[in-house]
Amino acid sequence: MVSLSASARMTIDRDPAEVWAYVADVTNQDHWVDGMSDSEVIGGEAIGRGTQIRGVYTYGGGSTPTLMRITEFRAGRLLEIEASEGPFPFTSQLSLERSGSRAIVTNSMTAGSDHIVTSILFTVLRPLMKLMMRRQMRRELAQLKDILEIG
Repeated sequence: MVSLSASARMTIDRDPAEVWAYVADVTNQDHWVDGMSDSEVIGGEAIGRGTQIRGVYTYGGGSTPTLMRITEFRAGRLLEIEASEGPFPFTSQLSLERSGSRAIVTNSMTAGSDHIVTSILFTVLRPLMKLMMRRQMRRELAQLKDILEIG
Protein backbone atom coordinates (compact mmCIF):
# COMPACT_ATOMS: atom_id res chain seq x y z
CA MET A 1 0.00 0.00 0.00
CA VAL A 2 1.24 3.47 -0.90
CA SER A 3 0.48 6.37 1.44
CA LEU A 4 0.49 10.12 1.24
CA SER A 5 0.78 12.63 4.10
CA ALA A 6 -0.05 16.31 4.38
CA SER A 7 -0.94 18.88 7.00
CA ALA A 8 -2.55 22.29 7.30
CA ARG A 9 -2.62 24.89 10.05
CA MET A 10 -5.14 27.62 10.90
CA THR A 11 -5.43 30.23 13.63
CA ILE A 12 -8.96 30.52 15.01
CA ASP A 13 -9.91 33.68 16.86
CA ARG A 14 -11.76 31.88 19.62
CA ASP A 15 -10.87 30.66 23.09
CA PRO A 16 -8.92 27.39 22.70
CA ALA A 17 -11.17 25.64 25.25
CA GLU A 18 -14.20 26.41 23.07
CA VAL A 19 -12.41 25.20 19.94
CA TRP A 20 -11.45 21.99 21.71
CA ALA A 21 -14.99 21.42 22.99
CA TYR A 22 -16.24 21.64 19.39
CA VAL A 23 -13.65 19.42 17.70
CA ALA A 24 -13.55 16.85 20.52
CA ASP A 25 -17.26 16.26 19.91
CA VAL A 26 -16.49 14.06 16.91
CA THR A 27 -20.06 14.24 15.65
CA ASN A 28 -19.32 17.86 14.69
CA GLN A 29 -16.98 16.65 11.95
CA ASP A 30 -20.10 16.35 9.79
CA HIS A 31 -20.15 20.17 9.68
CA TRP A 32 -16.55 20.89 8.77
CA VAL A 33 -14.98 17.75 7.23
CA ASP A 34 -15.99 17.49 3.59
CA GLY A 35 -17.69 14.21 2.79
CA MET A 36 -18.50 13.18 6.39
CA SER A 37 -22.08 12.67 7.51
CA ASP A 38 -24.12 10.74 10.04
CA SER A 39 -21.23 10.54 12.55
CA GLU A 40 -22.08 8.94 15.86
CA VAL A 41 -20.18 7.63 18.84
CA ILE A 42 -20.74 3.89 19.20
CA GLY A 43 -22.15 2.98 22.58
CA GLY A 44 -22.56 6.61 23.65
CA GLU A 45 -19.41 6.37 25.74
CA ALA A 46 -17.29 9.34 26.78
CA ILE A 47 -14.83 10.50 24.12
CA GLY A 48 -11.32 9.18 24.70
CA ARG A 49 -8.74 6.68 23.53
CA GLY A 50 -10.51 3.64 22.12
CA THR A 51 -13.80 5.41 21.33
CA GLN A 52 -15.30 4.17 18.08
CA ILE A 53 -17.09 6.46 15.65
CA ARG A 54 -19.40 5.31 12.89
CA GLY A 55 -20.32 7.55 9.97
CA VAL A 56 -20.71 7.80 6.23
CA TYR A 57 -18.03 9.16 3.95
CA THR A 58 -18.85 10.36 0.46
CA TYR A 59 -15.83 9.89 -1.76
CA GLY A 60 -15.25 9.25 -5.44
CA GLY A 61 -18.92 9.51 -6.33
CA GLY A 62 -20.19 7.05 -3.73
CA SER A 63 -21.06 6.94 -0.07
CA THR A 64 -19.42 4.34 2.15
CA PRO A 65 -20.01 3.42 5.79
CA THR A 66 -16.91 4.28 7.80
CA LEU A 67 -15.69 3.03 11.14
CA MET A 68 -13.04 5.05 12.98
CA ARG A 69 -11.33 4.73 16.33
CA ILE A 70 -9.68 7.34 18.53
CA THR A 71 -6.10 6.16 18.96
CA GLU A 72 -4.79 9.11 20.98
CA PHE A 73 -6.65 11.64 23.09
CA ARG A 74 -5.08 14.36 25.23
CA ALA A 75 -7.84 16.65 26.42
CA GLY A 76 -7.46 20.17 25.11
CA ARG A 77 -4.47 19.29 22.94
CA LEU A 78 -4.61 16.21 20.71
CA LEU A 79 -7.15 14.02 18.92
CA GLU A 80 -5.91 11.22 16.69
CA ILE A 81 -8.32 9.09 14.68
CA GLU A 82 -7.69 6.03 12.57
CA ALA A 83 -10.10 4.60 9.99
CA SER A 84 -10.46 0.85 10.41
CA GLU A 85 -13.20 0.45 7.77
CA GLY A 86 -14.27 2.72 4.94
CA PRO A 87 -13.34 3.87 1.48
CA PHE A 88 -9.62 4.25 2.24
CA PRO A 89 -7.32 3.79 5.22
CA PHE A 90 -6.21 6.94 7.02
CA THR A 91 -4.84 8.33 10.23
CA SER A 92 -5.76 11.88 11.16
CA GLN A 93 -4.24 13.99 13.91
CA LEU A 94 -5.77 17.25 15.10
CA SER A 95 -3.68 19.25 17.55
CA LEU A 96 -4.42 22.50 19.32
CA GLU A 97 -2.07 25.16 20.67
CA ARG A 98 -2.88 28.32 22.59
CA SER A 99 -1.74 31.66 21.22
CA GLY A 100 -3.01 34.22 23.70
CA SER A 101 -6.81 34.08 23.44
CA ARG A 102 -6.69 32.30 20.09
CA ALA A 103 -6.28 28.66 19.06
CA ILE A 104 -3.85 27.35 16.49
CA VAL A 105 -5.24 24.17 14.99
CA THR A 106 -3.05 21.78 13.02
CA ASN A 107 -4.62 18.95 11.07
CA SER A 108 -2.32 16.23 9.74
CA MET A 109 -3.35 13.19 7.74
CA THR A 110 -1.78 10.12 6.24
CA ALA A 111 -4.03 8.46 3.68
CA GLY A 112 -3.41 5.05 2.19
CA SER A 113 -4.24 4.01 -1.33
CA ASP A 114 -7.55 2.23 -1.80
CA HIS A 115 -6.89 0.84 -5.28
CA ILE A 116 -4.03 0.12 -7.67
CA VAL A 117 -4.94 3.31 -9.59
CA THR A 118 -4.65 5.37 -6.41
CA SER A 119 -1.29 3.76 -5.66
CA ILE A 120 -0.05 4.76 -9.11
CA LEU A 121 -1.36 8.32 -8.69
CA PHE A 122 0.23 8.60 -5.22
CA THR A 123 3.55 7.46 -6.71
CA VAL A 124 3.65 9.18 -10.10
CA LEU A 125 1.86 12.41 -9.17
CA ARG A 126 3.01 12.64 -5.54
CA PRO A 127 3.70 16.43 -5.49
CA LEU A 128 0.35 17.23 -7.14
CA MET A 129 -1.60 14.78 -4.99
CA LYS A 130 0.05 16.17 -1.85
CA LEU A 131 -0.84 19.72 -2.92
CA MET A 132 -4.47 18.68 -3.51
CA MET A 133 -4.62 16.95 -0.13
CA ARG A 134 -3.17 20.00 1.66
CA ARG A 135 -5.61 22.30 -0.17
CA GLN A 136 -8.53 20.12 0.95
CA MET A 137 -7.31 20.20 4.55
CA ARG A 138 -6.95 24.00 4.47
CA ARG A 139 -10.48 24.29 3.10
CA GLU A 140 -11.80 22.14 5.93
CA LEU A 141 -9.95 24.16 8.57
CA ALA A 142 -11.34 27.34 7.00
CA GLN A 143 -14.83 25.84 7.38
CA LEU A 144 -14.07 25.07 11.02
CA LYS A 145 -12.82 28.63 11.50
CA ASP A 146 -16.01 30.06 9.95
CA ILE A 147 -18.22 27.92 12.16
CA LEU A 148 -16.39 28.90 15.33
CA GLU A 149 -15.76 32.58 14.60
CA ILE A 150 -18.91 33.52 12.72
CA GLY A 151 -21.30 30.91 14.00
